[in-house]
Formats: sequence, C-alpha cells, structure tokens
Amino acid sequence: MVVGTTRDYIDHIRNRMPGRAVFVTDPDTITDSTRGPFTDDDELVCPLGDEQAAIDSLRNFLEQRNVALKGVACFDCESLPTAAAIAERWGFPFPTRQSVYYCRNKYISKRVWASRGVPCPRVCSARSVEDIISFMEEVGTEIILKPLTGSGSELTFRCDSLEAAADAFGIIVEGLAARSKDRMYCLGGKSVGSNVLCEEFVSGEEFSCDIYYDAEEVEALRMARKYLREEGPTGTAQAYEIQAPLPEGLEKAFFEHCLVEAAKALGLTRCLCMVDFICRDGRPYFLELSPRPGGDCLPPLIGQSCGLDIIGLTLDFAEGKSPKIPPVSAWEHLVGLRFHAHHAGLLQAIRPLWGEWKRNIRDVAWLRHPGDRIELPPKEYNSWLLGYAIFKPRTGISIRDQVRRLNQAVEVDII
Repeated sequence: MVVGTTRDYIDHIRNRMPGRAVFVTDPDTITDSTRGPFTDDDELVCPLGDEQAAIDSLRNFLEQRNVALKGVACFDCESLPTAAAIAERWGFPFPTRQSVYYCRNKYISKRVWASRGVPCPRVCSARSVEDIISFMEEVGTEIILKPLTGSGSELTFRCDSLEAAADAFGIIVEGLAARSKDRMYCLGGKSVGSNVLCEEFVSGEEFSCDIYYDAEEVEALRMARKYLREEGPTGTAQAYEIQAPLPEGLEKAFFEHCLVEAAKALGLTRCLCMVDFICRDGRPYFLELSPRPGGDCLPPLIGQSCGLDIIGLTLDFAEGKSPKIPPVSAWEHLVGLRFHAHHAGLLQAIRPLWGEWKRNIRDVAWLRHPGDRIELPPKEYNSWLLGYAIFKPRTGISIRDQVRRLNQAVEVDII
C-alpha cells in the first residue's frame, strides 16, 4: 500500500512494476494537468486528513477487490501520519505515530536531539515577535525562521536583523493562515496556526543522505552535496551532487554514531530515512530526519548514477527485504540541476541552449509547459520549479561554476 503519493510516483510504479502496489491518494494531489485517466482497480482517492475515515474506506476498497497487503510505504512527509495509522491498523512494521510526530515537528525533534547530545541548531518556538527578539539575543547570530512542519524552502527565511525577522514572521503567519487546511502544515490533525520555528543559523556545507537504520545499526545508502540558490528563498536547492564523499573532517564512525543517536532519540526502529545536515568543524548539525527516501530530482539522479530504483527499493523494504545497494565503484559522479522561473506570469517557452555541454547531459525533464501559469514564492512554491537536468560534471571546473553556466544556458519566456 503506497500512501498519499503524487501522480509521477504512481505512474513510475505502474509502469516499472505493474501490479506491484495499490494506492490511497488524497484529492489535493490531483490537478488539472494530472487528472487522468484513472483506474479504480488499484487506487482509492479519498481525503487523508481524517485518518479513521481513510482507514474505513481503505478496508472496504481492499475487501471489494480481495486484495491482501504485504506492507505500507510512503514517500511524502504530509502523508506519514496516515501511513503510520494504516500500518498500525493492518499490523505492518512502520514508524509509530509518535515517532512520525517527532520527525515532522522540527521544534520537538531538535529539542529531543539536544537533550541526547545530538548536534543540531538551537531552536525556540515563537508565537510573537517578542519571542523572536529574545531568541536572537540569546544566540547572538543570524537566525532561520520557518514553519514547525514543511518541506524544502517553503516559507523559510534567513534573518540578520530584528526588522528582517519581524517582516519574515508576518509573511510566515500569513502563509500558514492561507495553508491552514494543507496537510503539510498540520500536526495531530490540527493546523500549526501561527506557531513558527526560530532556528540558529549554522554556516557550512549542506548535505542530504538516505540511510537504512535497524537495531541501532546504520548504513548510508547515498550521500548528496547540496548547492543552494544564490538568490531567492532561503535553503532552495539548486543542485545535488552524488555520490559525494563525507565532508572533510567528518569521521565516518562519528557520523554513523550521530545518525544512530538521532534516529533512536525519535523512537525509530527499522526504517529508511532521509537526513539533511550541515557540516561545520567536523560535526554534522542535523536539520531534519524523515522516515522516507529523499525526493526532488534525487530518484532519477540515483537511477542515472548507479541504476538503483530507490522507489522500488522502498517497496522492497516495506515488504521486509533488506536494501541492496550498488558498490561504490558502480556509482557515476553526476549532478542533478533544478531550473526555476525568475518571474511570474504565463509560460511561453523553455529553450535549453546546451551547446558544447550537450554531451554532458544525461537526462532532462520539464515539469512546466507552455501555457502553464507560473507563480513565485512566497505566494506559491510549486509552479516556479520548471524542471531538472542530470549531467556529468567536467574536471577542472568547480561544480558550482558548472551549475551556474548550465542554469544560464536555459532561456525561459514568461509574459
């Protein structure tokens, strides 16, 4: 049972692994551009915000089709609570509801980590500008403001002054009010309201990895270095580089110890997890740990690099199988580059002018097409992502410079 994922993942599983899974999908993932055709043989569309109603609908759906489940898988943060409830109801291994709550609540997760000695930024939960002022005086450095829950850079701001923090707080509160019914911004079935996370800004290189955690043993499945956009929303990933080596100064044994303690502190047992962290002075400062594999362009990037289908591996894992990861020698050094719109309006054309870089391009996918309406953050964070390209980096040129050149090679017409 795949809980609450998006149309692209459903299509991937149906095309690559026909008959492998059934899906329970929330109507909020269905847009005009993804509206069909659907089959009701393997997919139940129902609101996932009401867990008990979803369980009742799912039970009827499975009984009517005489389907017996083998496990539960989930790829999206906002659907993890419902996936945990379904797994509990059918008796399948999955992170508990409490563990999912801890993982999704970025304030609680960091407070728990700090109490266990796991390195992470200092945080506070702010309901007013006065709370933010007190926190900035305490940490004496720049801060990050973001929702208690969320994904990527949505409603995330880096603030170096009280004025900037006050402005950002207002934008976040307004944005959360507009998203009050969005499952991404709900905890325990309720909107997070005007509760905002204040986080100490930690400078350093940012990384993302998928890990396999079981019985206090951990294995990194992939390691990606993140290259953040130089302009635009704080924390927006411009590119991912894999396989990236461990950051300089970070010892493997210490990193694995920190991963184990981070997962154990959140009550996790056997799970696949995505972990975001910043490395500074040989220490990994954890930003997020979520019991699902990494998204964005990472699945196709991993597939191009070593042939591993991380989506299929997640289904294997849900069935109780141990993950089989290609050896280090099988991974090709590749970069996944994300393209963003520079202004809002009606998309007219996307013209990639690769030139001499064409031979380096391994894959390209455009998520937006002529005629699509483009909005920019903080109003909306989905449509401004135009697509991605996967390329083989050249030697002798920094990855950041190559990312910049290829990004500039794509012309976009928006009116």
